[in-house]
Amino acid sequence: MTPKRILILVIVLLFTVFVVQNAEVVQVRFLFWKTEASRALVLIGTFACGLIAGWLTGWLRRTERD
Repeated sequence: MTPKRILILVIVLLFTVFVVQNAEVVQVRFLFWKTEASRALVLIGTFACGLIAGWLTGWLRRTERD
C-alpha cells in the first residue's frame, strides 16, 4: 500500500468514528430554510459537498491548461 492510500484510509476511518459518535438530531438552518436532521447525515452531506467542490476545482484547472 502506498502512503497516500494509508492516509486516505486513516482519514476515512477517523471521519466514520466522528460521524457515528455524533448521530443525534439537530436543527439545521440555511438562509430561510429550517429542518431537523441527524447530525451524522449533515456531516456526511457536508463532506460530500466538499469532495465534489474539490474534484470540480481540480477538473476545471486541468481543462484550462489543455
